[in-house]
Amino acid sequence: MKELNQYIDNIKKGDPIAFKYFFETFYPKLMALACRFVEEDIAKDLVQEVFTNYWENKNELAPENIHSFLFKCLQNGCLNYLKHQIVANEYEARIRIAESRINFLNENSDANEVLKQVLDKELREIIEISVNKLPPKCAQAFRLHYFQDVSRKEIADIMGISVRTVEGHIHQALLFLRKDLKDFLFLIFML
Repeated sequence: MKELNQYIDNIKKGDPIAFKYFFETFYPKLMALACRFVEEDIAKDLVQEVFTNYWENKNELAPENIHSFLFKCLQNGCLNYLKHQIVANEYEARIRIAESRINFLNENSDANEVLKQVLDKELREIIEISVNKLPPKCAQAFRLHYFQDVSRKEIADIMGISVRTVEGHIHQALLFLRKDLKDFLFLIFML
């Protein structure tokens, strides 16, 4: 122990030979401890950090605290590494789950498009049944505007009526359809 204290005093003075002896004395013990918690490559890095930390704090440490300092630094380094690995693994797991969901949606998007087309077709058929209950001119204006995307001005030209009358027919159709399809619209809203 007296010999170690002499080396520690020399290390405080910046003696590289004393530090090399110190390193060679404690390196195997620290590696054995670190390898209990982490893989050998990681253990080497963590033990190197302990020695770097010791060198940077060599003037503040008393010789009787060296053992506890080295082992406590290594223990903290191992625990911090393991905590970081847990966080990294959780993050990677979340990324994998998100990627799986995206892949699932992408793989099944064709099926979703087919379902959407079927629902759109059924919805249009239900609306068409209600539109057939409208007066003929009102139904025609509504179909041209909403099903064929024709402007009100063009509808007026096609039907030979004023734009104001077209707007009246479309407004009347919407009021009727809201009332006629209210139960169906409520059902769609609930779904």
